[in-house]
This record gives sequence, structure tokens and C-alpha cells, in this order.
Amino acid sequence: MSYHETLRVLPLISAALWSLVGLWPLVRREARSPFERATVGFALLMAAWAGLDWAFLGTSDGALAIAISNVRISVITCATLVLLLGSKWLVLGHSRLDALLLVPAAASVAIVWTGLTSGVEFVWWGPSLVHDPLRYILWAAQQVAFVGTSIALGIALYVERQDAPGHLRWRMLWTGGSLLFLLSFWLATNIYDNVTQTRGIPWFSSLLAIPAGIAFAYLVRMSPRDVSAMRRAVSAVERNVHAVYLFHDSGEPLVALASGRTFPIEAERLEGILSAVGGFVETSVESERGFGATGMRFDEQGVIAVRGRHLIAAAIYDGTAYDAIRSELIRIVQALEERHWAELGTWEEASRIAEAAAAEMSHLLEKPTRTVAQTPGRAPDDRTDPGDASGRTVP
Repeated sequence: MSYHETLRVLPLISAALWSLVGLWPLVRREARSPFERATVGFALLMAAWAGLDWAFLGTSDGALAIAISNVRISVITCATLVLLLGSKWLVLGHSRLDALLLVPAAASVAIVWTGLTSGVEFVWWGPSLVHDPLRYILWAAQQVAFVGTSIALGIALYVERQDAPGHLRWRMLWTGGSLLFLLSFWLATNIYDNVTQTRGIPWFSSLLAIPAGIAFAYLVRMSPRDVSAMRRAVSAVERNVHAVYLFHDSGEPLVALASGRTFPIEAERLEGILSAVGGFVETSVESERGFGATGMRFDEQGVIAVRGRHLIAAAIYDGTAYDAIRSELIRIVQALEERHWAELGTWEEASRIAEAAAAEMSHLLEKPTRTVAQTPGRAPDDRTDPGDASGRTVP
């Protein structure tokens, strides 16, 4: 097969693989948090980029080639923005200032559509673009900043998670590492070609099939439990979560677990959490079987609350694990409600699943030493079992 024929096929293969990577979590209902939706969005943007590259390489009309190229470059600009946001959320957490990253990305898209491409030449493999030097430098600077920061955050995460299981670190290295390497390689060669006016063969969209293939190979072999374990390990959830609670939708508590001998929020303040969750109960659910989530702050710690039709789960945490905790709480509530739907009509009936719920929720804690099953109107007592990390309910 000739170079030209190969270039006409590989971008479509890359687009198909990235589409599978993006759609697979949606099919399995695993895009539950902003970070996970960012990974889905990034994969679908890369699929769109590769598909547009295929269309671009096959056109013989100069005006159409420029139009497709502008769309294609806008898509890759949005993709690097989503990549940076996802990396930042995973390593540094969310911030109200995250929206400011939209400003340079929007400026880059504006540059693309206001004369970035000044012409097109046709060579043996297809159209070759001629860029305005100043506009190209401004666009490339934003891409270098976004991709470079994503690489730095990825390295920091890999170094920080040295205590994660070896197979999880290998997955991080092969999927994230290969992608970030190719992105940096693409930027470097793209800048070199434009500075030296070299008409290099555009292999980037074809090479993107490599990280997409690796990622999809991992995804299809991972069960929901495997995905959950990887999510907790990468985000160090067990180190960040200090207590978890499960309530019936009546507001009555069912289970409470803490990683230490005392709860981060004292017994007398538990009513405040219940009140906050109570307001959340009234406003968050859009459909009978829908799931809602909200975040709150209590002093220096964060509280995530997730509710389903009959159960509300909450976690007290610090650090940057918001997305993983949110996903895990949704998974737990969803699983409990699907397995025990008929037993959740009243608090008395729901209390029968307290032990099963405690065992499930204990995975969010490093060493759960205190589990309390509560009765209506009774505050948590002070009984602890420091030697028991099994998540058993203390009656």
C-alpha cells in the first residue's frame, strides 16, 4: 500500500478507535463526574479531529481544504483545553477560576478563523497549508502552554501515585504517556514544519490510533469493579475520605463510617448535615429513577452528597478527589437501589441492608474503624472498634 493510500485509511481507523473510547463509558454509564465527562469529551474530540483530517487529506478544492482545516484546528484547540481541565481536576482539583482557561482557548479559535491559514498548496499527498507567521505563533503558544501543563501534571500524578498497584501505574503510563508523548511530538514537528516551511507528511491523526487502541484494549477488559478500583487508586480516595454516611430519603440515617476513632463532624453537628442533605433531597432529582449530586463545604472540609430514589450517600473529604468520590457514591447508591429496590420503601425496611451498605461504603475509607447503624431520632454513640476494619455495622 502506498503512502497516499495509507494516509487515506489510517485516520478513519484512528477516528473509529477514539469514538469507541469515548462511547464505551457512556454505554456502561461510567461518565458520572466532570472529570469522567471530560475524558469522554476529549476522546470524541480526537475522533472528530481524525475524521476531519481524513476529509481534509482527500479534498482537491483549496477553499474547502481551508474550511475543513479551520474546523479541524478548532477541534484540536478545544481538545487540548479539555485535556488540561481534566488533568488539572485530577491532580489539583476544581476551582472557580477554571473557567478562565476558556479565554485563551477562545482567543486561539478566533485566531484560526481570522486568517491563520493564508493559502494552500497541493503536493503529492494532498493539500498543504500556508499559515500567517504571527497568527500561527500566537496559536501555537497557547497549544504549547496547554499541552506542556498537561504533561507536567501527568508526570506529577504518576510520581505521586507510586503506592498504586503496579498494573494501574502501567495503564497510566501506556495510555496517558503515549498520548501526551504523541501530542508533544505533533506540536514540535508542526512548529518546525511551519517555521522552516517544510511540507511534512501529516501522520499525526494516524498515529493517534496507538493510544486509542491501547486505551480501548484496557477498557473492554475492565469490569465495573476494576474501573472503580482504578478510579479510587488514581485519585487516592482512601487517603482523602474521612467519613461516609448513608441516609434514607426520609432523612433518617442508616450507616455512618469514619476512618478514625471519631467523626470529622461531631455528633451534635450531624443534624446540620442532615438539614443540608434534606434540602438537597427536595431539589435535586429530576426523574423518578434519576441520580443527583451536590457539593458543600463544612469548615475546611468538603461534603459530597448523592441521592437516588430512596437513598442518599454523603462523604466528608479533603484533597482533590471530588470526581472519584462523586462517581463512587453514585455507583454505590445505584447498585444498592437496583439490588434492594423492594426493601427501601420505609426506613425500617431499609435498615435491613445496613450491613451490606456499610461493607460497600467501607471501600472509600483507608481503615474504617467505626460504623454506626442509627435509629430514628438517635444521635451516633461513641462505641468504636479500632481493630475492626471490615465495615461491620455496630447495632
